[in-house]
Amino acid sequence: MNIECTNEDLIESIIGFDALYDSMHKCKSNVLWKTSVSHFYLNGIEESLKLEKQLKEGTYKPRPPKKFTLTSPKKREAVSIAFRDRVFQRSLNDKIIYPIMTKSLIYDNCACQKGKGTDFARKRLHTFMQKYYRKHGNNEGFVLQMDILGYYPNMSHELIREQFRKKLPKEAFDMANNVLTEQYEGDVGYNPGSQMIQIAGITALDKIDHFIKEVLRIKFYLRYMDDFIIICENLEYLEYCLKEIDKKLNKLGFKLHPKKTKILKLSKEIKFLGFTHRLTDTGKIVMLVCTDSVKREKRKLVRMSHLVKKGYMKKSKVDECYKSWKAHASKGNSFKLMQRMDKFYKELWG
Repeated sequence: MNIECTNEDLIESIIGFDALYDSMHKCKSNVLWKTSVSHFYLNGIEESLKLEKQLKEGTYKPRPPKKFTLTSPKKREAVSIAFRDRVFQRSLNDKIIYPIMTKSLIYDNCACQKGKGTDFARKRLHTFMQKYYRKHGNNEGFVLQMDILGYYPNMSHELIREQFRKKLPKEAFDMANNVLTEQYEGDVGYNPGSQMIQIAGITALDKIDHFIKEVLRIKFYLRYMDDFIIICENLEYLEYCLKEIDKKLNKLGFKLHPKKTKILKLSKEIKFLGFTHRLTDTGKIVMLVCTDSVKREKRKLVRMSHLVKKGYMKKSKVDECYKSWKAHASKGNSFKLMQRMDKFYKELWG
């Protein structure tokens, strides 16, 4: 990787020893049990100096990423990069890419940002539903839900390069472009897994967000990565918005998912980020865990209990996984569900 050092302060802030050493401490969180990570961390000063030298001298070569398949909640390809490469990329992302690329994002772009995430997105949806209810009631409103078919697999490399090129300083763009070029072949498609690809994911549709807010003048709009939600009182205008947004997406190389893109009444259940959200006649929001999530968790617990009984897994690991799922499910109105699941879990070990 060749880096043209025309701005020494910028370069030092990204690949200087202090920056890399600080990035190492951030990257080790929750993965220190891995052999490669613990080796790097125990020799942190030496490894950070070595990485700094390679980056500044142009001898740095990222290691091939490991590809694997995720099966839940849906089957998709992902990648895992070497820890040393993650240290460099984390420094580049935290110091330059994230603060610059997220400046223009709308407030209701909810994914992968400080202070935002799934909980934030759900709360924003509830805020929109209740604001709409106070003004219109729940009988007149409609919801447009959109989902992109194969968001990361169909993401254009040129689109992301152009996004980065327009906003980043040349030195930072060269580093980012080298990473993307060396780790992802072809002209289309990324595998989620690295922080840089997550930033690409939240910024790729920034123009669409501004088009919806500023041209279509939609007040109640939010997006979580490739999941869109619009609330509006006018059904015909929503249908018009859908056509216009679809045109814009097609120009960027994306297509809407035919089964997951729909318009429904606000009084119906909205399936979003693992929960169904329903606005009652009194304006209350009822949030329940999706049935699919409950079924998946039951199947998972049954498989894991069999492994425990055969001696391949410790029960404490299963307890930990179930506790984690309960923490997620408890964010909704799930008291009765928790009682049924606790009974089911207890019977597994009977």
